Amino acid sequence: MKLSKPQLALSAIAFTFAGLGGAIAILRLWTVVPVGQVGVVDTFGQVAEQPLNPGIHLRNPFSKIIHFATRTKELKETAESPSKDGLITTVDVSILYRIDPAQAKRLYQTVGGDYESVILIPYLRSHLRRATANFNAKDLYTTQRQALAEQLRRELQATVSDRGLIVEDTPIRNIILPESLQKAVQSKLQAEQDSQRMQFVLQKEQQEAERKRIEARGIADAQRIIGQGLTEKTLRFRQIEATEKLAQSQNTKIVVIGEGGSRSTVQLQP
Repeated sequence: MKLSKPQLALSAIAFTFAGLGGAIAILRLWTVVPVGQVGVVDTFGQVAEQPLNPGIHLRNPFSKIIHFATRTKELKETAESPSKDGLITTVDVSILYRIDPAQAKRLYQTVGGDYESVILIPYLRSHLRRATANFNAKDLYTTQRQALAEQLRRELQATVSDRGLIVEDTPIRNIILPESLQKAVQSKLQAEQDSQRMQFVLQKEQQEAERKRIEARGIADAQRIIGQGLTEKTLRFRQIEATEKLAQSQNTKIVVIGEGGSRSTVQLQP
């Protein structure tokens, strides 16, 4: 039976939709996990034991794939925190962390995808307040910043490790003290630097004075040794040598020989 033009058009549309549906169904049988991520497979609430590593994977078309980034990420936070001496400091801190791929399932089941706002930031603020309470504000501003960062990293890692997160570092970007204390600390640091600079100058002057004393002692020793060797016979011998050298020159010379009343004059012709 020959189909009419409208029927042919409807058939073509039906075949097109069928082909698209088949292509979509085939595509849903495969999933791609990009580099730097893992995929957690959730099939109607049943989570697969092993996450999907980067690459192409065959999948259940009814399953949901949740991607988690496993590269190191930075989370920045600024919080006010009390010090040991009761002052409120403003601390700018970062968390360098990553997801443990082997525990991506646990992270998905216990926290979900919004793990930064659910556990990382609250725990960071809590541990930061506890950590700064062990240090005086002045020490945090000067010498104990690294100690604070290490304590914060250690305590935060112990808290979130069982959730599937690995804390690599918690660098302190900046610490802001109350303005009055900050000026006092800066003045003290400037005074310490001036004192160290003065000590360096004094040490340099002492070294220079010691060098001059050694140099003067060497000159005195040399003069003493030379003086001991200048006997009467030696002086006369040097005088005769000098006279001989003068006699060998091409000019007329008048040479005075001797001392006091024993002097004599000798004229040497070329």
